[in-house]
Amino acid sequence: MSPTKEDYLKVLFELGAWKIQVPNKEIAERLNISPPTVTEMMNSLVKAGWVEYTPYKGSMLSDAGAEYAKKLIRKHRLWEVFLVDNLGFNIDEVHNEAEVLEHSTSDILADQLEKYLGYPEHCPHGGAIPLELMDTQEKVSTRLSDIKNDDIVSISRILNEDKLVQHFKRANLNINDDIQITDRDKKLDLFYITNHTSGEDTALSRTIAQYLFVVDKTE
Repeated sequence: MSPTKEDYLKVLFELGAWKIQVPNKEIAERLNISPPTVTEMMNSLVKAGWVEYTPYKGSMLSDAGAEYAKKLIRKHRLWEVFLVDNLGFNIDEVHNEAEVLEHSTSDILADQLEKYLGYPEHCPHGGAIPLELMDTQEKVSTRLSDIKNDDIVSISRILNEDKLVQHFKRANLNINDDIQITDRDKKLDLFYITNHTSGEDTALSRTIAQYLFVVDKTE
């Protein structure tokens, strides 16, 4: 499979397309490409059996597509751990480098890299690395944008795109922080958030909040 097609499968999984239908517009925004280009690629992936598409609703990974995406994501996250722990990269610098490395990493190399790193469970962005743990994390994680007011949740994962990571860093929103949406402004499309871990208040747009994944503290 070409690296471009692999990127689509990976982005679909990270946006939750193993359990929900993701609109092409959202995929286009994530990959910074035009919606018509996404539609063309979705048609190709549907024909190959990697994706299922429903008009006006969006795309969803097939079982085979989800399994392929998970294996690729595992490689990506292993390289992120290596780059941070062994080469001194910052968390907001590793995504593009790991993006290049993942496509040329064989399963054997990934296994040896995982062993060398001491079998890490999570990448620097909070994403699970072992496939079984990845399944568990995705099942219990919800986008912050879908959380009700006043629910206290814990940040489990942030989408590993460098600019997003920088944005969350400036807002002092970190993995495992306990946060709560205290109010929302529909006109400004803003969520007002209290970080119970740091004691700080901040605000995020709905667009940004959908890229921060959380788990319910009451579960």
